[in-house]
Order: sequence, then structure tokens, then C-alpha cells
Amino acid sequence: MSVRVGIVGPGGIAERHAGALTRAGAVLAAVAGPDRAQARAFAAAHATPGHGPPAVHPTAEALYGQPGLDAVVIASPHAHHAAQAEAALRAGLHTLCEIPVALGLREAESLARTSAETGRHLAVAHTLRHCAPYLAVRRLVEEGLRVTHVVARTLMLRQRDAGMDGRPRDWTDDVLWHHGAHAVDAALWFLDAEDVSVRAERGRPWEGSGRPMDAAAVLRAPTGALATIALSYHCRTPARDVVVIAEDRTLRLDGGRLLGPDGVIVDCGDGDRMEREGIDRQDRDFLEAITRDRRPGCAVADVLPAMRVLERWRSQ
Repeated sequence: MSVRVGIVGPGGIAERHAGALTRAGAVLAAVAGPDRAQARAFAAAHATPGHGPPAVHPTAEALYGQPGLDAVVIASPHAHHAAQAEAALRAGLHTLCEIPVALGLREAESLARTSAETGRHLAVAHTLRHCAPYLAVRRLVEEGLRVTHVVARTLMLRQRDAGMDGRPRDWTDDVLWHHGAHAVDAALWFLDAEDVSVRAERGRPWEGSGRPMDAAAVLRAPTGALATIALSYHCRTPARDVVVIAEDRTLRLDGGRLLGPDGVIVDCGDGDRMEREGIDRQDRDFLEAITRDRRPGCAVADVLPAMRVLERWRSQ
């Protein structure tokens, strides 16, 4: 069975999804975006061999009404994710939503209920869960690694409205709900904790975006294990790393590598390659969840603990 997929939001991350879905055997059948020229160019560039270019729609709602679709990937601006995912599920479509699935806990919880009510999967693109170095740490946790402290830094320069590929866009990113969601989810995964206490701060709103561009938090699991998270969109010396401290060893995730006391454990090259391979695994898992009628590897219910942390972080 070839799963017929539509994509909402033909931007940079959508291009990676289009390639990953095609490599996994899906048919890209539709694309929706408000810029018709951009959507047509995307459709022409990502036609599935033997099936012709995907149909082009001006809105997500129009795409959802296309006969024969099985699933949709939502890669639109963050503020639209929750509403578009809700509508897709109610239209009977299995859904993979880019991070963040919502900009608030209440919306995320509502989406989890809708997914259960409709019997349609809602997977969330917490792609680090599908990246080889992160998977290796998680396996060690499942095998009994006693993590005492996770120290995660996500620091970059993102003062102008541009996506991961550098192309300008007409919406503003949010350090807490975007990269903060990645960091918090990974920290909880490594702590093997769903409910933590949160002590957090956000920097003052920056005049260039009207939003805080810096944030910091300390999480404490019921076991007493800690996570320290630092985020910035002002940083001119980028860093994206995680130090995992256990009672008997220390591990470091840096770029596409996992380093241990005896050297390199996993090496994916650079971080970009690691994430591309992670998207391949993630999208293949989503398709297999549909064809094999099983739960996705990262469903919306799995990210609710991270959403609870972000909600508390925002309110402090």
C-alpha cells in the first residue's frame, strides 16, 4: 500500500519531508500554501515518479478535501499548527505535525483527545528522538543508565525572520516553543521522567521581535535528577550540545556525534546530516504506523510532558 500524503506549508522543512516520504515509498499527492507560485514550484520539484506532480491548493482546508488522501504533514508557521492538525484529524487524515504541535498545553491536550476520538494518528516531529546519537543514549537509559544531570544548550543567532535554510519568511520564531520544545523533550527522555518541577526564567522581550530571545530553566525529576537548559536566539557563537551525566560515566552529544569516556560512540558527521537521517527515520516510522496500524514512535501524547514544562516555563 502506497500512502498518499499531502504537505501543508511548502518551505524548507517541507522539502526535507518530501524527500524522506518519497524515499520511504509514499506518494506526494498534494501541497497547500498561500503563495501559489511557491506551491507550484514545490509541486513541480517533488513529483513522485510515476504519479505526476501533486495537486496544488491555496489552503489546508482545500487540501484536506482532496479525495484519496491518507495523511498530511503540517509544516506551516507555528501559530497555525494546532488548528490545522485538529482539522486534519477531523477530516480523517493521519497527521505528522512539525514541532511545536501547539503554542500551549491546553491546545496540545485537546489534540491528543481528538486523535483518540477520531482514531487517527497524530505524530509530532520531535526529530531528535529519531537521531542516532540520541537513540543510543535512550537505549542506555532503558538498559539502566542512572542519569543524575542533563545539561542542554541550544544557542544560535536567529534575530531575523529566516528559516533553517536561510530563506526569509513572514513570521517570527519562538525560542521557547520551538527549540525549547526539542531541548526539554530530549532532557525528559534522558531523565526517563514525565513530571518534573520547573524553575525557569525568560529574558526581556527584544524590540526586534517583541519576544524573549533568551531563556533558562532547571528541571528536577522525582528521583532528584536535574536538567539544566539554556536557550538563546542572540548567540553569535552557535552551540547545540547535551551533556548527560551519570553516576558512572559522562556522555556528550555534540553536532552529529555521541562521545563517551573512550571516544566516539556514534558519528553521523555534522548535525545537519544527523537531522536529515533523523527525518528519514521519523517519516518512515509515521508511514509504518499507518500501514501496520500501530502507534507512531512519537505521538502527541508522548510530548505532553514537555508541553507541561513549557507551559510552566512561560508562566514564571
